[in-house]
Amino acid sequence: MSLDNNKVEELKNYPLGEDQLSSQPKMPRCRPGSSSPPLKPSDPISTASLFTPRAFPPPSLSGVPVDYIMDQLHTLASQYWDKPDTADCTLVIPVPHARGKAGFAFPDMPAFSMSSESGLGRRVTEPALNSVPRISLKLHVDYLSAHSTFLRGLFSGASTLDLISSAALSEAPSRPSPSGQFSVPENRLPRLMPCSPDHPILFLPIPDPSSIHLLVHWMYFGSTSYIEDGLNNGSVEWEGIARNVEYLGLPAEIKVFLGRWYASWLHAQRGGRYGSDEEEEDDDEADTETVYYSDDDDQSDDAEDSSPAPASVDLNAAIAADDTDDAPKRGRTRTTRPLSTSSASSI
Repeated sequence: MSLDNNKVEELKNYPLGEDQLSSQPKMPRCRPGSSSPPLKPSDPISTASLFTPRAFPPPSLSGVPVDYIMDQLHTLASQYWDKPDTADCTLVIPVPHARGKAGFAFPDMPAFSMSSESGLGRRVTEPALNSVPRISLKLHVDYLSAHSTFLRGLFSGASTLDLISSAALSEAPSRPSPSGQFSVPENRLPRLMPCSPDHPILFLPIPDPSSIHLLVHWMYFGSTSYIEDGLNNGSVEWEGIARNVEYLGLPAEIKVFLGRWYASWLHAQRGGRYGSDEEEEDDDEADTETVYYSDDDDQSDDAEDSSPAPASVDLNAAIAADDTDDAPKRGRTRTTRPLSTSSASSI
C-alpha cells in the first residue's frame, strides 16, 4: 500500500515528533492523596480517573499499515528509550517474590530506568496494593499499543475483565467457571490507578516481572538479541517470558522466536547439537549437525533423538507440559510464583 508524502510526514511526527517534544510540557504526576474510586472489574478502565482513551492507530493515521508504523517506531526507538521525561504512561508491576535486580545481567544493554518501591512503612489505612514490592516503568503508549493487543485494549478504554475473558475463551473455550465467567483473582486484574487524564498509570501484575525489561526493549527496538542472551546464560526463564507474551498478547514474531529457541533447547537436551563451521572443516565427513552420545546411551535410541529440531513449538502446549514434567527447565532455575498472593489484594 503506497503512502503519500503528507501521510508519511505525519507518521514521523506523530505522536513522538521532535517538534512536539520541544513544546510538550512534562507529564504531570498523580496526586499522592487522590481519592478517586477504585476500578471495578466490570467498569471500563477509563472510569477510574477520567483517563482519556487513546485508540491505536490514531484516527489521523487511518489507512497506514500497522507494520509500517511499527518499523517507524523501531527506527525512532533510540530517541525515546529510557526517556522518562517524554513518557506518557507508567506501568506499576508488583513483585511478590523478588528474584534479584532485573537488567543487572546485561551490562551492555542500553540504559533502562526502573524505580523500585518496597511498600514497607505504609499506613494501616493505605491499600494493600502497597504491601508488596513493585517496580515502576515510565514508557510510551504507542510502543506498548503497537505490540500488545492487551495493553492496546486497556489504553483504548476497554474493560479489563472483558479482555481477559475474551483471551481465555479463545485459548480454552471449554474451561469457564460454572457461572459462565472465568474466575480471576481481583489482585491479578490490571487496573488503572489514580492519575491525570493524559498520563495513565496502569497496575499490571504480569506473570514474570523479572523479564519484563527484555520484552520492553524488544517492543522499542524490535530485536530479540538480549532475550536470547538471557535465555542462553540462564538469567531469565523461557517459561516466564512465554507467559508474559501470552498475557500481553504480543504478536506472532516473538512467539516464533521463542518456539524456535525452545525447539533448539529441547533438541540439545536429547543429546544433539549443531556443529560449528570449524568442526565441519576438521571433519570432512561431518554433516551440518554434530551429535554427541554418552557411553551409557543405547545407539538406536540416540539415533532417534538426533532428528532435526522442529522450526517452532506451540507456546501454550510447551508451558502446560513444563508444569507437569520433571525435565530440566529452560533458562535459570525456576521459583514458582503463585497466581494469587494474600498480601496483594485489590484496591
